[in-house]
Amino acid sequence: MRRLLLLSLFALPLALCAGNFTIVLQAPAYSGQVARLYRYDDLYTLRMVRIAEMPIGDDGTATLSTDVQGVNKLQLRIGDVSGDLFARPGSTLNILFPQPTVRTARSLGNTTRVDLEFRDLDAMDINALATDLNERVDAFIAEDLATDQAAGMQAVGVRRSSDAPPDTTAPARPATLFVTPVLSQARADSFELKLRRFYAEVKDPWFAHYLDNSMAGLHQGTHVNDKTTYERWIKGRPIHYDDPEQVRFLRSFFADLLPAFVVRYHDAALNKAMAERNADSLKALFAKHDFLKDNDRLCELVAMDQLYLNFHAKYLSKGAVKEMLTTWSTSSAYPEHRRLAANMLWDRTTMLSGSRMPVMLLENERGQRVDLDSLLNGPVCVVITASWCTYCELEFAGLEQLHQTYKDHVRIIAISLDSTLTALRSYRKAHPGQEFIWLHAQAEQQLREDLRLRSLPTFYMLNDGVLAHSPAPLPSKGLGALFQQVKVATERDGRIKVWDD
Repeated sequence: MRRLLLLSLFALPLALCAGNFTIVLQAPAYSGQVARLYRYDDLYTLRMVRIAEMPIGDDGTATLSTDVQGVNKLQLRIGDVSGDLFARPGSTLNILFPQPTVRTARSLGNTTRVDLEFRDLDAMDINALATDLNERVDAFIAEDLATDQAAGMQAVGVRRSSDAPPDTTAPARPATLFVTPVLSQARADSFELKLRRFYAEVKDPWFAHYLDNSMAGLHQGTHVNDKTTYERWIKGRPIHYDDPEQVRFLRSFFADLLPAFVVRYHDAALNKAMAERNADSLKALFAKHDFLKDNDRLCELVAMDQLYLNFHAKYLSKGAVKEMLTTWSTSSAYPEHRRLAANMLWDRTTMLSGSRMPVMLLENERGQRVDLDSLLNGPVCVVITASWCTYCELEFAGLEQLHQTYKDHVRIIAISLDSTLTALRSYRKAHPGQEFIWLHAQAEQQLREDLRLRSLPTFYMLNDGVLAHSPAPLPSKGLGALFQQVKVATERDGRIKVWDD
């Protein structure tokens, strides 16, 4: 295994100070577009804040500069293509922004993720260290799950006992097939020891806990005692809000705490806390757990995160959860929790039924500015789409049929996220049957953020500009039933209303 060129770093002061961070960008395939840099405001909600942007010149280059504090996880985005990186005060990164290949898959948010290429990167830069560690861990996991020789990884036989009847309906499977892919603890211990020796000379506090939490994940599983894991990897250790590996590990470790502990053993007290909308009473229930009773900061973090992750669960009151998050966002003793709770509240309440659509910069097919509010009279279906969204075409076939049937009852407005108006016009020319209102988003990235878009297409049903179903079901999943409700109500008593959530 190749040895890194290891230098001594005095990284503690760097982690605490603020300073300038610069990206020298090479993006020859994106000349004329705009490069935007976002900061993940927290690693739990992944809310992003735009911190810099710069047009890419005709030579395919741009320089982005901004101030950062400590270690920040950032996203560099050009159009619908993006890549993640880490930033630290005082550093300059030379980055080549690649063009995705035809085989590159889009994410659920219909954006394309690429691996940024770092040029002349110092071996001790956190991007180099984190990437190197991630590659080694991924290779170890792939190797450990692919062999039947590792201790504790022997396959469970298709027949559990000699007298069990054979499964004649299942295809033949190799005897080494893993039924439960749990990592071998013996091999994980050996791998951890080798890694710690390999990185022994790296004196970087941030990377030290990033390595610790990466190893914690390897030692977690169904064959591991939770108390042992807690004692080794959680008890007495500080919380690092800028460490994505710790976020992943803690979330995995406490994943079912609300339903499996609080709801199961303290259901009456939970209902009382919900009724009183009391954040302290709710946190006190989590503090009854052995792993949280002696750590108020961790207890509050887990309580907040469990409410956030289970926001739509039937055993929780959405109104109570919102009030509790509001309380923590203003009154928590921990500054990190105040910001985190505010982001959780924003993420769970933005675009909820009963709210209004945000202000958007829109233009019609002729390039004229359009005020969306002027079109939101009565029942309206708003759909967010793009010409490059192949799945959208399948749903739009159904939407076209709904429009023909219900055009006198529900107005349909399609908003395109295409980077240019020309792309929308080309799409419209190829789909002449989609005769509803078409608009083009002039600031598509801002619209994505404001609407909290997770996937395309996304449908919304509104009554006089107020969201009634957010999101609404897809045409293939029941949108037609809402359209029919509007028609029936109109024909019955003239009340034009979309039934809300």
